[in-house]
Amino acid sequence: MLKNAFPADRARLHRSRPSEQPLLPSLASSLGPRTGSGPTRWTKVLIGVVGVYWLWTLSHGGVSSEVTRTVSLALRGDSCEAEGLISPATAGEDQHRVVVRVRPSVDDEPRVRNPENTILSASFNPTLSTQHHPLFDGVSGPLPLALSHPKQCITPSTQFLPILPKANPSSSRSAGVGPARRPELFFSVCTTPDRAVRYSPVWRHFMSAPAGESAPDGRESTARPRAPGCLVTDAQGQGDGKGLSRANAEFRRQGLSCTMRDSSRAGERYEMRVLGLLRDAWVESERRRWQDGAPLVEWFVFGDDDTWFSDSGMLREMLAGYDWREPWYLGSFSETVGNFQAFGKISYGGAGIILSRSLVRMMQPYVDECATRFAHLFGGDGIVSHCAAWVRNIPLEQLVEEIPALRQMDIRGDATGYLTAGTAPFLSLHHWAGWLDLIPGVDGIEAVKLLGDASSAVGGPNFLRRWLFDGGLVVFTVGHSITFHREALSPEDIARIEWTWEAHEPRRPSRRGLREFEDKLTYYLTSVERLSPEVTLLRHTCSHPSVRSGLREIDVLWDTRTEQPSWRERWLPGWKAPSPSPRAGRAGGHSRGARHVRRDEKSDERGREEAEAEPDAERKKRQVRFSG
Repeated sequence: MLKNAFPADRARLHRSRPSEQPLLPSLASSLGPRTGSGPTRWTKVLIGVVGVYWLWTLSHGGVSSEVTRTVSLALRGDSCEAEGLISPATAGEDQHRVVVRVRPSVDDEPRVRNPENTILSASFNPTLSTQHHPLFDGVSGPLPLALSHPKQCITPSTQFLPILPKANPSSSRSAGVGPARRPELFFSVCTTPDRAVRYSPVWRHFMSAPAGESAPDGRESTARPRAPGCLVTDAQGQGDGKGLSRANAEFRRQGLSCTMRDSSRAGERYEMRVLGLLRDAWVESERRRWQDGAPLVEWFVFGDDDTWFSDSGMLREMLAGYDWREPWYLGSFSETVGNFQAFGKISYGGAGIILSRSLVRMMQPYVDECATRFAHLFGGDGIVSHCAAWVRNIPLEQLVEEIPALRQMDIRGDATGYLTAGTAPFLSLHHWAGWLDLIPGVDGIEAVKLLGDASSAVGGPNFLRRWLFDGGLVVFTVGHSITFHREALSPEDIARIEWTWEAHEPRRPSRRGLREFEDKLTYYLTSVERLSPEVTLLRHTCSHPSVRSGLREIDVLWDTRTEQPSWRERWLPGWKAPSPSPRAGRAGGHSRGARHVRRDEKSDERGREEAEAEPDAERKKRQVRFSG
């Protein structure tokens, strides 16, 4: 769908290109079966000693009775959550909510039955099917309670969906060359000190040190990950020393590897300071490399201060399909007709501009000349795009490798039409601060933090994917909302984006916006609760007065647990570790073929620098695209 929605002329370059390899291998094929190793004999002994001490503590009143009861139930496997169910809420609340558990498809048959962006006849939840007319007639009342379970647990209905594994950039080799590893990134932003302080908690979502990732053999990497480098320059250019100090202190508090300082082009207009990021980011990254021992930067990510990346692992996995030794300019165009016609195929900074190390290094001697040659242009991202095309001696139309998952979002107001259009993956979002309502009634910073929590829980490849149930009456957008429609959506409707924003004609086919209660009732994400590493409760509520006495909440239990032995099966039968158990729903699939290239592997930085300075002219590659 994305390829048709965002057509792009493929650049016919005379340079070599990366080998054909999926940008997101995890999207193209499922992970193979993993073997699980059980606890050793001495680990069991240690746990037993700790357990005895804990019981002794309980007997002497060292822990509250409520904690004792909860932990005891969990250890015995008697809690609702231990059985994949939901514990009862406070009195009366359970009569106003339903729960749906989403599980990975176990075999190919459910995958075919429940494809995304297809109208399914199956019910999302049997109780929800009975609530359609009461909700829109305004007579919805309390729901009946199912008390048949011995512990009065809430038994959710279950949907088996083709859940995609979370991104793992270390699972494939970079552009098919060399050993598997995550690409090294460096972020750069030009903004004011006040905005840097205010937005840094949001930047933390994608600029923090990546979580430990698995090596190709399935084992956890022992290397301690470090946060990517980051440079922030002052957009005001007024030498605000106190503001810079305050921003740098906040970066340290947030755990970001960011430094804020004056721009090398301070005193010039804002567009020139954006152009100056090319030199400022390069100088800072090289200083860190030679003075602080930081790794060699392979990709430079330039964006606005309100550019948000949904999943840093997915970003790295996408970049692993490109060769940083080639002069790549990755980005996205405007979604609106007016801006696309006015500015053409420039890469918009709000969506994120990603330049390979090779191209940034190539542009260093020409930054000042570009400042003079393109001084008449509007917009820093336009100047950078024209400068790169001039340095590479190619037409602007052939410069940008379009990544449709990067979203410029050149609209104002209610952005829910774009977010629920079923065009995942959403790798980036722009204008979340001030311009857009991502979740109606929720402040921009709080809304994007909530979406970040959801993306982290379900994984970037699943974030904002869409399923339509009940013949098109119920739409489930993962990590955002669940919508009831008065009239079922048709195949023509789901192929068009709902025009919910104020103005600016979209380049995609659109349909009219629907009114709440008159045409639809939307339950928006209000909280994300991690019950365990593989189980998350996504709570959705509707604030419309018509549902106050009836269905107020729809909870989705995102459950990616695999069919593995329980703790009792693993620990109690004997001293020997249990035999490996397959991970259901992760059967090996067929990925797109990759053309392997011949190149001497250089593991040390000196070898990588030589490869950068003297690219192999014999290396072959094909165009690869990151699209849904």
